[in-house]
Amino acid sequence: MKYISALIILIFLFGISLPLFARDWYFHGRVSNSIYAFESTGSTQTRIYQSVRTSLRNQKWHNLEFNSSFRILSDLNQQLHADERYQFYLFNLKCPDLFDNRLDLQMGRLFLHPGTILGGLDGLHSTLRLASNLSLEFYGGVESHFLRSAKIYKLEDALVAGGLFQWRNLGKNQLQIFYLQKDTKAATYWKLSGFNLESLVLPHLRGRVQCHYDLINSRFHRVSANVRSHLSEKLTLAANYKRQYPQIYANSFYRIFKISGYQQYQLSGAFNWNKRYFLNTTFQLLQVGAEHANQFILAVSNQNGNVGVIYESGYAGDQLGLMLDYAFELVPVLLVSASIDYSRYRTETEYEFDHQIGNALRLSYRFHSRWLLDIEYQWLRNRFTSSDSRILSHLHFKW
Repeated sequence: MKYISALIILIFLFGISLPLFARDWYFHGRVSNSIYAFESTGSTQTRIYQSVRTSLRNQKWHNLEFNSSFRILSDLNQQLHADERYQFYLFNLKCPDLFDNRLDLQMGRLFLHPGTILGGLDGLHSTLRLASNLSLEFYGGVESHFLRSAKIYKLEDALVAGGLFQWRNLGKNQLQIFYLQKDTKAATYWKLSGFNLESLVLPHLRGRVQCHYDLINSRFHRVSANVRSHLSEKLTLAANYKRQYPQIYANSFYRIFKISGYQQYQLSGAFNWNKRYFLNTTFQLLQVGAEHANQFILAVSNQNGNVGVIYESGYAGDQLGLMLDYAFELVPVLLVSASIDYSRYRTETEYEFDHQIGNALRLSYRFHSRWLLDIEYQWLRNRFTSSDSRILSHLHFKW
C-alpha cells in the first residue's frame, strides 16, 4: 500500500510540475478517493477506493498518446489479496492519424467491449480508413484478467480476435459487417458473425436492423429491428422488436446470470408540447421463455432528466411504480440528482441481489475548478430482498 500511495503522489506531483519544464507536453488526469459503506451479514462493511486516470501527449507529436487508469482498494474489515486490491483498467499507447490520417493504432490494455469480460482487451486495436466512407477495424489479443490485475493471460487461455467493415453514406444507408471469435485451449466459446444496417427509408422514416448469428450454437444471437418516424416537429413515433441471448458464455465471469433468451416488442412516442418539455409514452411486451410481462411507461422529460410512472403486470405480479432520473442546480456549484427505478421485470435473472441497486440520491459540490465532492445514498426494495442500502462518497481532483 505504501508503494502504491507513493506512486499516486508522484503522478500527482508530476502532473502539476510537468508544464514548468516541458511546455510541449500535455498531462491531464483525475485522482479520486471514494468511501463505500454498506451492511453485510449484520455488520457494516467499509471500503476505500483510490482511482487515478492520466493522459500524456505531445503538441508536436500529435499522433502519440499514453493513457492509463488504475484503482487501489482497501477494506477496513478484511484483508484483501493483491489481485483484488490493485486493478489496472487502461495502460496503452495510442497512435492516431498515421499515414495521412489513414490508420489509427492502439496497443496495450484497452477498453473494447465485444467478446471480452467487462470490456477489457490486452492487445491491439486498429482502424484503417480505405476511403472517406469505407473503413476496416481489427482487434486481437487476450481478454484482460477478470479482476483487472496486472496479470496477462496466455494466448491459448483467452484469445480474442475480430474485425468490422463499415460502409458509410451508401446512398442514405450505413452498413457494418463483423466477425468475432474467442478461443481457449479447452474450446471455442464465440463465433459470432452478422451485420448492422441503418437506413433512411423515407424522408421522415429511419430504420435500423441488426442480425447476429452464433455459429457455435447454430442460432441467432441477436435480431433487432427499429423504425422511427418524425411525423412532425412535435411528434415522433417508434416501434422496436428485439430477440436476444445475454452476451455471456458458459464459463463467463458473470456466473450470477441464468442464460436464457428473451423477446421484446415495444411501441413508443414522444410529443414536444413546447421548447422545453416532452411527453414520452412506451408500451412493451417482454417474453422470457414461457413467461410474459407487460410494461406501460408514461414520463415527462426536459434537458434535466425525466419523471414518470410505470405500470407492470405479468408472471411476477402487478405493480404501479415510480421512475425518476433527474438533476438540477440549487446554486451554480451545487448539483442535486436522483435516480429511482422500482420496475421488477428484467431481461436476465440475477442471483446476487445486492448487485441490483436501482435507486440513488446524489449531492455534488464543486468547491473549486479542479475539486469536486459527491455524496450518494443508494437503496433497494423489491420482491427478492426486504431492503438493501449503502452510502458512497467521492472526492475528485482533476488537472
